[in-house]
Amino acid sequence: MKRWFRRSLQNQLTVFILLAVLLPICLLGLFSYLTAVHLSKERATISGNSSLQQLETQLEFIINDVENMSVFLIGNEDVQQYLQMNQDTIQQRRAIYGFISNLALSKPYIANVLIEPINDNPTISIVPSLASIRESMGYYKAGKWWSSHHDHQTSLGTQEMITLSRPIRSTDGYNLIGHLSISLDQQVIEEHLESINFEWNGFVLLMYKGNVLAGQSEKLGGARELKSIYSLVDRGTAGHAFTYQKDGEKKTVLSTTLSDVGWKLIGIIPFQEYSANNRYFLWLTIMAVVIAGLLVSGLVLFFVRKVIGPLSSLTTVIRRSNPGDGVEQLVPHSHDEVGQLIVNYNHLNERIRLLMARIKKNESIKREVDLQALQAQINPHFLYNTLASVHWMALAAREKNISEMVSSLSSFLRFSLNKGNEWCTVEQELAHLSHYMHIQKIRYPNSFQLDVRLPDDVKQMYILKLVFQPLIENSIIHGLFPNSVDDGVIEVIGEWDQTYLHVTVKDNGVGMSEEKVQQLHKQFEYDANSEVVVGKGYGLRNVNLRLLLHYGPSAGMCITSRLNVGTSVQFSIPLERR
Repeated sequence: MKRWFRRSLQNQLTVFILLAVLLPICLLGLFSYLTAVHLSKERATISGNSSLQQLETQLEFIINDVENMSVFLIGNEDVQQYLQMNQDTIQQRRAIYGFISNLALSKPYIANVLIEPINDNPTISIVPSLASIRESMGYYKAGKWWSSHHDHQTSLGTQEMITLSRPIRSTDGYNLIGHLSISLDQQVIEEHLESINFEWNGFVLLMYKGNVLAGQSEKLGGARELKSIYSLVDRGTAGHAFTYQKDGEKKTVLSTTLSDVGWKLIGIIPFQEYSANNRYFLWLTIMAVVIAGLLVSGLVLFFVRKVIGPLSSLTTVIRRSNPGDGVEQLVPHSHDEVGQLIVNYNHLNERIRLLMARIKKNESIKREVDLQALQAQINPHFLYNTLASVHWMALAAREKNISEMVSSLSSFLRFSLNKGNEWCTVEQELAHLSHYMHIQKIRYPNSFQLDVRLPDDVKQMYILKLVFQPLIENSIIHGLFPNSVDDGVIEVIGEWDQTYLHVTVKDNGVGMSEEKVQQLHKQFEYDANSEVVVGKGYGLRNVNLRLLLHYGPSAGMCITSRLNVGTSVQFSIPLERR
């Protein structure tokens, strides 16, 4: 994997861009999922609280209506008379029965109304009871109070009721004269609880002091769980939602309190319903992230290939190209940085082609110049053999000067041949110059002298041959001979800086005018750019061109001269050991 990653800039760029794009997409998907879950839970909580408030309003209306009815019945004149009479009046009892029956029939949530005198008068109730309310609830409390959910035996069978009980006192002396019980039909209360559209399959319990008045308590895990939830609700704040967890199963609990009676409405939403809905959001988020990831990946690969493709083509061309066989040109398809790179690459290739052509031309010119330098020796093999014979003949005739001149000329020619080599040591070049000067001094005795000052460190280093001798010859012929003086001096001075040998060849001859010097410099520049080789014979132009061809533009000669003072030729060449 690491090798694949490092192998290509396209791979690296693709990975980095995918990470830079897909990571935010995944984080955005996670954030969207968590937000959706939170909003879903919050919506269920708000909806649940709204449903509980609606149910609370309905129940409070029923409770207030029942309590108002109880107050009305307690103060009813017929009821007061009946409870205070010691004899049973059938007609009065029937009137009270008809009154409370009509009153109860208009309110479907009232299961029974029971009036119990403390005297011996019969009990009045809408539904005949087989047992008294006191027996059903076990006792009466002092004052007004609501019972828990209880079963009551009537002529219609067993009924589940929630009963409001309160004492009846006389209006004149406030003495206890009986008891009033108004029972709510527990089934009607259940219908009210079930009519509430509680989301996520939630349900509502109506509880009082830990007892269930109405609701589907069987959906919970038992009495212990019910007790725990009620305990948390009783300690909490009405309207506050919390999460209850037991045995890994979570539930969201909502609650509100009926302030007049202390009943608590508890809404319970199973958490697995959230989970089912959350799984839908999760899969939806995953699908959206996957689709976005595939789309982004495709676009990234397309654009990366679009950008990196020209660079890959450039890399392929460079890898398989061979400068000697020519370099393939690329066609730029854009004007951006990559397109400019390809354009510059094509320009570089063109420059390389021109430089290679120039190098080939220079090599050709260099060989032709060197060949002309050798051919100028007038068939040196034949001349060398002839001179050797003359040398021995001079020795036999005891002609010392002739023998020395012939010997120097023979050494001069032997060095010129040098088996076709272009290079020699500085020491060999100076020896060749010494042979030449020996010949000239014999020809022109006491006419000039040569002063050579070169560092000993460079004498074993290699230099292009036939450099010094043509310059000395040029100084003698064009500088000293026109003066016809006997005090001519030619100096060869070298300075070594560990890289370049800076050479100065100067004489005290006739010199040249400034116009002549400028003409020579222009001729040097023309020779460097021309395909025509300098004519035969040694001379300044020939030596300058050979220096340029072998050492480069920095080795070109620089000439300074003054009339009747002398001429100086300067050049710098790098030396090396071999």
